[in-house]
Amino acid sequence: MIVIYHCYGGTHSSVMTAAVHTGHLSTEGPPSNGDIKRLPYFDRMDGKDLGKLCYYGQDEKGNQVYIMGRKSFSESPEFVFRSLQKLYNAEQTYKLVNSARTLNWQMKLGGYISRGLGYKRIGLPIVLWGARKAYPRVVSLAESIKKEV
Repeated sequence: MIVIYHCYGGTHSSVMTAAVHTGHLSTEGPPSNGDIKRLPYFDRMDGKDLGKLCYYGQDEKGNQVYIMGRKSFSESPEFVFRSLQKLYNAEQTYKLVNSARTLNWQMKLGGYISRGLGYKRIGLPIVLWGARKAYPRVVSLAESIKKEV
């Protein structure tokens, strides 16, 4: 199975949830700011990466995990994937997961300042503060998806 975590920019909540799912981050308490900043793709995606599937790794069952930014089109990925699957008679199963539900106002504000306005020095610390606060929700989402797949 393929698991695709998607969020607005594909750079914060989807990255963290994919990292928990694949074991890059522990489920035991919030990670340090350094651990979060070292995650592949964290706070690095930009407009040219929107809609692009980025491979994140495999879970212990061999499921492939991807991330994707999709702006405010939260319903579009499901529609597109279902249509492509029919068009190509593809049998590969997938699970699309909207990880934006784990976001808090700190991550939204920090992400806007860092990625939207380009002021990483100001926005990134706010994102990291929010990411650590949101971590229990991130872990809960990743663990529930792992049980499903």
